Amino acid sequence: MKKIAYALILLSSLFSFSHAEDNKSYTTEKRSNSVVYIIPVVFHVLHNYGPENISDAQILDQLEILNQDFRKLNADTANIDSAFQGVAADCEIEFRLASIDPNGNCTNGIDRVQTMLTYNANDNSKINSWPNNKYLNIWVVSSLQNSIVGATGTFPGGNDSLDGLICLSNYVGSIGTGSLATFRTITHELGHYFNLFHPWGSGTLGVTCGDDGISDTPETMGWSNCVPNGSICNPPIIENVQNFMEFSYCRIMFTEGQKTKMHVTLNSSISGRNNLWSPANLLATGITQGPQICTPVADFYIDHRLICEGSDVTYYDLSWNSNVTNRSWSFPGGTPSTSTDSAVTVNYPTAGNYSATLIVSNATGIDSITRTFFVYVTGTASSFIPYSESFEDTASFPGVNGIILNEDNGTSWTRTTTAASSGIASIMIDNFTNSAGQIDEWVLPTFDFSSFIQPITMTFDVANAQRTVSSNDKLSFSGSFNCGENWIQRYNKSGSSLATTSSIVATNFIPNATQWRSDTINLNPFDMLPSIRFKFTNTSDNGNNIYIDNINITALIINVDETEDIQLGFSIYPNPTIEASTIQFKLSSKQNVNLQVKNILGQTISNVLNEEMESGLHEVKLPSLQKGIYMIDLYTGNKHHVRRLIVS
Repeated sequence: MKKIAYALILLSSLFSFSHAEDNKSYTTEKRSNSVVYIIPVVFHVLHNYGPENISDAQILDQLEILNQDFRKLNADTANIDSAFQGVAADCEIEFRLASIDPNGNCTNGIDRVQTMLTYNANDNSKINSWPNNKYLNIWVVSSLQNSIVGATGTFPGGNDSLDGLICLSNYVGSIGTGSLATFRTITHELGHYFNLFHPWGSGTLGVTCGDDGISDTPETMGWSNCVPNGSICNPPIIENVQNFMEFSYCRIMFTEGQKTKMHVTLNSSISGRNNLWSPANLLATGITQGPQICTPVADFYIDHRLICEGSDVTYYDLSWNSNVTNRSWSFPGGTPSTSTDSAVTVNYPTAGNYSATLIVSNATGIDSITRTFFVYVTGTASSFIPYSESFEDTASFPGVNGIILNEDNGTSWTRTTTAASSGIASIMIDNFTNSAGQIDEWVLPTFDFSSFIQPITMTFDVANAQRTVSSNDKLSFSGSFNCGENWIQRYNKSGSSLATTSSIVATNFIPNATQWRSDTINLNPFDMLPSIRFKFTNTSDNGNNIYIDNINITALIINVDETEDIQLGFSIYPNPTIEASTIQFKLSSKQNVNLQVKNILGQTISNVLNEEMESGLHEVKLPSLQKGIYMIDLYTGNKHHVRRLIVS
């Protein structure tokens, strides 16, 4: 069975509890004046418009799970082993989403932030922290730097701005991207937040017996599987395999001793835990008043930012903080140009860069967002083979219809005159200040490869140095047949394999003349295809700068005698077409003829002809084709002829 591992942040214990190693007493110790501790919560959903942007419903599901677990209302308490039924505790702790934020504004307790810090997340990803003495901060991310953990929770007494939990999005709740295998991860981590240790204490899970200093949790070496009546360390004493602070798959309870320790924590001023549940704070965070109807925060995204001329983009309303009752879209240059739907498919018939606006409102207010240069529509090719770029001209970067995709709106690719492999200029990306996980792309101008065959080769000069021996900045190069809908990676180097000097450079790297390398990329998959887009992608590890210079692309031209091609009379009509087209060609002698239809990916979708034909004029009707761009390949004897067909 797969083990689920969790990180334990080792801090010294804030409180000591005496217990006897022998003759432990598992009796229930009731509080005389019962107090239910209500904790205001905020979920910070860090996302890049992917599945990590989990729904409100999934967060509410997690909140319900927490309240069941900490109040002993979870149905599976019926399965508690008889040895611990008498000490299974209602911890009298409940969790509520805040309805007032630190600035006094209305909130639903869910804070959504678009950021690349959702990837490979660590403490640096704990952004927009709300005061930890007023709110329990829970950050939800796409991936964690420590890939073996699902979440981490802080003990009291650490850095206030980092206090709380950080958790994978698919470890939140039991619905949506969550699962029944991981939905109690946050329950476990909140145990640490309230100063509980693992039952095996400072020992090693599954290796050495240890204790957590609480009298009603027996000594154990820890469990990663479910044996409810398991006993290893001190047989026949049964160990609390089903404890929420275990790693077993049947965690269903806290003990009365753990409850007592959590209550002591909640009455301590360390990390402001005693202020969380105070009447004044419950009023300040909106818990006393209960949920409010807030003004929605406008937000949207699309399925593709880079498309072919005449293609579609679907817009999605991702507004948050409250329900939207009225919505108004504006799509200049698109069809339709306006809409009130939550999801809208828009066609862009003409090449260019386009913006979009969304206005949302409800009874409490209105909000809007405009994204400029949001959709890039590719037209005809502006770059041709052979291609050479040295960045000496200030207008050469990003180039005619070239694109900089900078999702985090931070530092991105730029032209520089601080270093060059030749001349005075190159382009560079500043990974020295970029945060780890930031992704920046330069999409090159469109190329037309329809007249070229293999080999197609690209060379470029690159310079990079590692900041530390573990720095892992990554540079990749990819190409697309279909205007960015799919990308084929042709180059990928990172860390020491990317570095062009063996020296570790702890300062801002600027290469000298000897710290450049020439790399070669095979572009053969793109031969004989029009409208090719290429892109360089930088993925920062907060390491050091990458420089690129002297890009050159060369290829072999298709071996066609232009005089023979004219005499052949190879033509397509109508073209463009909305129906089937006809191919016309004239043979000067009897010969073998092969006629194929290929899609923009270079895949053969129809073998129209493959036979010996007599001399003379021939007309061949093509099969009906769906909307798109096609290559018509005609082979006559030992000659290859190519024409482009557009079906609109």
